[in-house]
Amino acid sequence: MFLKVIFVFTILFSGRGFSACNINNADDILNLIKMHHPSIKLNNSKQLVLEKNIDLAEQRPNPEIGLASSIGDSIAGNVYTNAISFQHIIEVGGKRASRVKKATLEKFAGGTVAGNENQETIIDAIIKIHKIRQINELTALYAESLGAFNKIIRRMRGWKSLSPEQHVEKLTLELVINDYKLKISKLKADKIYINKHLTFYMGGNCVIPERAIPKLVKLDEDFASNISVEGHAKLRSARYNLEIATVNYQLEKAKSYPDIKIGPSFEFEKVNFSETRTIGIAVNFALPFFHANGGGRAKASKEIITASLNLKRVAEESRLDMYSWISVYRNFKKSLKSISKKEELEKKHQKIESLFKRGIISTSLVIEAHRQLIEFTDTRFEFELGAVEAKWQIYKIIGELKTRKL
Repeated sequence: MFLKVIFVFTILFSGRGFSACNINNADDILNLIKMHHPSIKLNNSKQLVLEKNIDLAEQRPNPEIGLASSIGDSIAGNVYTNAISFQHIIEVGGKRASRVKKATLEKFAGGTVAGNENQETIIDAIIKIHKIRQINELTALYAESLGAFNKIIRRMRGWKSLSPEQHVEKLTLELVINDYKLKISKLKADKIYINKHLTFYMGGNCVIPERAIPKLVKLDEDFASNISVEGHAKLRSARYNLEIATVNYQLEKAKSYPDIKIGPSFEFEKVNFSETRTIGIAVNFALPFFHANGGGRAKASKEIITASLNLKRVAEESRLDMYSWISVYRNFKKSLKSISKKEELEKKHQKIESLFKRGIISTSLVIEAHRQLIEFTDTRFEFELGAVEAKWQIYKIIGELKTRKL
């Protein structure tokens, strides 16, 4: 009785664990990946570090205290002198404001770089999700072919004698059967590999149900040739880098002005029984005799030129990428629309099977028909994945990947 209770409790507990994932479709898988993928979580952690750089830039210099003590001789007797000064550092030229602005821009720039990496991670996951569907379909096709070939082999084994041609057909069938068995084994291994990685990306506690795998590739969307690329993360990152270079130049200009240390000073002097107390203001600053940070300003100026050239290059490259991905998407979409649909191919396949059962076509033609069907399906899958990648790359460039659904 006790063991039964434990068993029921385990089943219920496991059921709650899996239901907590709440995976009903491919978008649920994608949402879990966005929340739990290790690379995305790492990039989010890096953003927290960049945010703390702003706190670091906002820090003001600590005040300084100076102490001095001396002893000497004079005609009047021994001289004891003690001095103390408090000095506050005043940053001249807007150094602190420039530091804060630079750190803020670096946080935004880092965010765009991380965003670009995260989007590539998401696109990779989307392709893996579609590969699972393709593996399922291709495995079923191989299994169906194996079933047909095994029927032929069983029928041949019932024959009392085989002609040389039939004997060759039997040997060929055995080779094809073994080859297809290996192909199925490879597909199952690939599916396990992809499933394990997707489960890991989702947090490691969820199982992907077959109902969540998309049944087809949606290629009903079209894209204008002159679509804007301003939302591209790489382009926004290049713009931030130009702003950072400009602010850095302002910071280097501010460093041309020496900081001022100013504060009250107190001095106590004692000669025998005579005491003297004085109070005043101490001011310290560097004299720019040797340099006024000309090297820093020159370097920062060149960095602005470099960042400007990089922005121009990235803008042109973004437009080229957009044009290329749109061309790829249109070509793959057009090719997939022009070929026979899956339902039509299945009808042709069934027609071939019926003709073979009636003994109208030879065994070699059956083998070739199945081989052609599998090869065609495999090629179609390559085009589908190419179109999927192109579509989501376009979403990435226009800055809409996060809001799109499978």
